[in-house]
Amino acid sequence: MSSLIEKYHISKRYPSSIDINIQKTEFLAKINNDGKIFLVGSNGKFTEIEFSKIQLPFIFGNPVIDDFIILKTIIDQSKISYNEIKNFYFFPSKRWDLELKDNTIIKLSDNNIQKSLSLATKFLHNDKFKDVKVIDARIKNQVILND
Repeated sequence: MSSLIEKYHISKRYPSSIDINIQKTEFLAKINNDGKIFLVGSNGKFTEIEFSKIQLPFIFGNPVIDDFIILKTIIDQSKISYNEIKNFYFFPSKRWDLELKDNTIIKLSDNNIQKSLSLATKFLHNDKFKDVKVIDARIKNQVILND
């Protein structure tokens, strides 16, 4: 059950009371680990599920979960809504691709995710580029578009 807890605080109120404050973790994504599906919590822990109607992005690959939490933080600070993301793809080179619900793929660089995401969003939310299905922002200060 500790995988469901983000943080907690216990304090004693004299003479005979205890206050316990528990904050539940937020589920961020689903991942397959050893053939089982888990929910990834904002606390970095896995919670096994058998069936869930929860609509969350799926993580493909084998990332260190702390790296995913960092990516989530960067996305939250960007102009992309986390709700737009359908899937995350993690590569052994420690690079991420994002697949959006409209099937657009954003290829992020491995060393400056924040800047490559910022470059990609300039094209993503521009009507001139609405038919583009791949936004490749892996090369520094360059974006390659494919439709």
